[in-house]
Amino acid sequence: MWEWVRSLPADLQAGVEAPAITLEGGPYTAIVTIGMGGSAFGAEVVRAWSRRHLAVPWEIIRDYRLPAWVGKHTLVLAASYSGTTEETLEGVEEALRRNAPVVGLASGGILRAWGENGRLKGFIPLPAGRPPRGAAPLSMMAQFRLLEGLGLIPSLWREEIRALFPLILGPAQPDNSALKALSEQWQHHLIVIYAPSEYECIALRARQQIQENAKHLAWHHVVPEMNHNEIVGLEYPAPLSDKVAVWLLEGSHTHPRNRLRMRFMEGILQERGLPYARWQAPESPYLAELLWLFYSVDIFSVYLAEQHAVDPTPVPIIDRLKAHLAAQA
Repeated sequence: MWEWVRSLPADLQAGVEAPAITLEGGPYTAIVTIGMGGSAFGAEVVRAWSRRHLAVPWEIIRDYRLPAWVGKHTLVLAASYSGTTEETLEGVEEALRRNAPVVGLASGGILRAWGENGRLKGFIPLPAGRPPRGAAPLSMMAQFRLLEGLGLIPSLWREEIRALFPLILGPAQPDNSALKALSEQWQHHLIVIYAPSEYECIALRARQQIQENAKHLAWHHVVPEMNHNEIVGLEYPAPLSDKVAVWLLEGSHTHPRNRLRMRFMEGILQERGLPYARWQAPESPYLAELLWLFYSVDIFSVYLAEQHAVDPTPVPIIDRLKAHLAAQA
């Protein structure tokens, strides 16, 4: 897994240097990404950044069924790294029945076959040989390039990613020793990730990577919403300090009121004696901060896997589930 985590700078550099992807069609009234797990995650970062630029809504569907409003003016991005994810394939078939334009992103499988035989509106091949979560940066770059080529977002994303390289390759790169120390301290705790809404996609990435790479239970919530519910639950089962560790992920693009909320949260964690860490991206363009945090949580998840002496790459229980479902087909 280290190989794919550490390939992030090269993956991003290749995407920044590649041309926009052109595709006939449009205009579109909405965007839908269909995908699961790591295959779907690339859309999370692109969507988070694009909210400030897109004139149409964008929804990510992690299920078999599509909303009723998906139709011929909806751009459907089907993200399945393997090309065989059953939820995604069923969603694609439904989208095609509704005459929605579908663009596939896959390294192989049925989705790639559909793309190559012309069943889809477009197809973007992804390099094979990685677990889906390790290919998230590849999918991310493909979606940026596609949306730029469609005229839905500006090319500014390229400049913001270039601002990241001095951070992750220079003195401001994530502190590996601090991340390793956290993995040592938290290996026997459930890990709760809190982030302001602007950085929720990274809280999701942290949860997914901790779960898949380290086989370790984690969850996440977002500020301000968790201030209206979950903050009340930070009392029981007592003592929580023996059971839970909290990771606060932040950046400089946080709404000022959410920044106040995060500092209040920090005070509550101190009062309750809960182990926690605040992980702040160095001040930089929004996309650079997202990807700096992305890199950090990926590194942490592999260190945590090492603490448990588990191989971060295979996910045997998911393989068992797929075999079970296949037997019921």
